Amino acid sequence: MSEDVSAEVTGKEASGAGTRAEPEPRGREADPGRGHTIVVGAGMAGLAAADRLAEQGERVTVLEARSRTGGRIHSVHTWDGTTLDAGASWMRGQENNPLSRLVDEVGARTAVFNRSTETAYDPKGRRLLFDRHTRNMEDVNLLHEHMYWATVGASPEESMEDGIKHALYDVNLVRSRARDAAEIVHRIAEADHGADAEEVAFSAVASVHEFSGDDVVFPEGMSQLTDYLARGLDVRMEHVVLSVSHDDRGASVRVETPDGEETLTADRVLVTLPLGVLQAGQVDFTPELPADKRDAVRRLGNGRLEKLFLRFDDVFWGDAEVLVHLGTEEGAWFHWFAGQNVLGEPILVSRNGGNAARFLAGMDDGDVVAHAMASLRGMFKKAPDPIDHYLTHWMDDPFARGGFSFTAVGAGDEDRRALGAPVGDRVFFAGEATDIEHTATVHGALLSGRREAERILSLD
Repeated sequence: MSEDVSAEVTGKEASGAGTRAEPEPRGREADPGRGHTIVVGAGMAGLAAADRLAEQGERVTVLEARSRTGGRIHSVHTWDGTTLDAGASWMRGQENNPLSRLVDEVGARTAVFNRSTETAYDPKGRRLLFDRHTRNMEDVNLLHEHMYWATVGASPEESMEDGIKHALYDVNLVRSRARDAAEIVHRIAEADHGADAEEVAFSAVASVHEFSGDDVVFPEGMSQLTDYLARGLDVRMEHVVLSVSHDDRGASVRVETPDGEETLTADRVLVTLPLGVLQAGQVDFTPELPADKRDAVRRLGNGRLEKLFLRFDDVFWGDAEVLVHLGTEEGAWFHWFAGQNVLGEPILVSRNGGNAARFLAGMDDGDVVAHAMASLRGMFKKAPDPIDHYLTHWMDDPFARGGFSFTAVGAGDEDRRALGAPVGDRVFFAGEATDIEHTATVHGALLSGRREAERILSLD
């Protein structure tokens, strides 16, 4: 394994959170003037809301279908103590990010991928010269800039594919430069949105507001953050919500538990179900949800993104922490992230979104690993077989049914606004799909949960 540790590591040296005593119970009784809120879902949005409500004296009951908290944040502890973030894993920009304060409060260790070591390979597996890859990325940045400004006045029916074609024409890229830049832009779109450029609204290019600073990951897992928010709360695991009802007297939630069905009542309910679960109609609402909210659920896109982790005996890819492979079959295995510096183990991670994820979904796990290794051996002919692997299946998870939301062609900010709007003062909605400026991000989920907590607290 390479001894050149180039990743910048910050935070506590040990396991981040350290050893803590059993937390004091929180949110078990309502303070005078406060009420009782049932929170559906123990992901980032639900726990951020529950944490804030409990701190302000609200009684809170959190219902979680799984046997763990975190939702689409899922840190898997495996491989002799290595932690793999199977779901969300990146904090996008440290500076002024609302997640940063939580990270500091938890004491979670973070690490920056050293992108200066990014290495690219052409479709035949030949390593691109540094100048060639630098030029490609300059072309990509130029395309993104033209796409950003072209979104002004774009119609809801225009796709990102339309925007890419216009930008290629505007900047007059030709031949190999146009081919490489277009491919990279497409692969970035698939990873960012979990969908193909033809599916994503062109307006989405300018809709996401990013924070400055480094993008960081969590060597001991992002679940530290949700574990911290859940401390002392009444979180009821393996409680699968079947229906949500409300009237002028209050709200009720019917759940399937290991001991059978039961109905819980409260003053109000906060729903933080993923968009894919809402689209699947797994939870009944009585009365029926308003028409604009139902339309928003239908119009917004549900992104598909899966990860493959491969563990090897040794590092065979050199010092690079990011590998780019152009011209792969169906766009699969375009990006590889190397974990030798961040995780301390010879691990490669690849994310596949949109078409690439659909292509791989038709294979069993063994075939997916074999396909990945065939692609890797296109760059490294003598690459050994992995000694282990971990493959995600978020689309098959009944409590996720996808990776994250995206703005589909025909949808817009008004749909996210409608999705996040409360139904009277009884049923509230949070989650990354309800946030306009920070969709498909952990900090977007965090902000949405806190938004609804403040809305609920303003009622009492």
